[in-house]
Amino acid sequence: MLPDSPPFPSIKVCGLTRAEDAQAAYQAGADALGVVAVSQSPRAVTAQLALQVFADLPAEVWKVAVSVNASPADVMDFCQTSGCNAVQLCGAEQAEEWNDFPLPILRRIGVDSSALSTMPTWAATAWGFVLDHPSAAGGTGKNVDPILARSLAAQHRCLLAGGIHPENVSHLIQQVQPAGVDASSGLEASPGMKNLPKMTAYIQNARTALEAIQI
Repeated sequence: MLPDSPPFPSIKVCGLTRAEDAQAAYQAGADALGVVAVSQSPRAVTAQLALQVFADLPAEVWKVAVSVNASPADVMDFCQTSGCNAVQLCGAEQAEEWNDFPLPILRRIGVDSSALSTMPTWAATAWGFVLDHPSAAGGTGKNVDPILARSLAAQHRCLLAGGIHPENVSHLIQQVQPAGVDASSGLEASPGMKNLPKMTAYIQNARTALEAIQI
């Protein structure tokens, strides 16, 4: 489990299905790693496979279970089996049902006008937000509206997601000024299988750009 007050992550790699990809992401500098606990996803993993994906990673790494419309009890069962120490909620979950959840919550927000009302309802429950394209729960490969995303990122701690890859991550960070970034499909050779040079370049470029906006 994460410490009581873990630092908010700055570079997340999501959609992992293999331990070697998770290790490579951590070694390259990612501080949050995600698995998809949604059976309909081409990147879905079972809790038992997620345990293997996260094997031998340090305790302080955010090991995030991505969920869509599952109950708190079911998500907690997945986390206890898999070793996940944080969750990312991407469906129509209601904040009041998660107020007592014992692990840090990242709340996905679709970047559109509804975000302005949705974010405040989760502000006391979520550790932070993932700003993503509103067209689906995740994995769209589409960039968000940078102007609105920047406004949202100024209000709360946010990871920027949506169509991020090594070639655009620096520019998007400069545009949006998020606390961090989250990428999945833009780092793949095929769904669930990471392209290691792409993943390493994304992490390196993101780190440099995030450091630049903090100066």
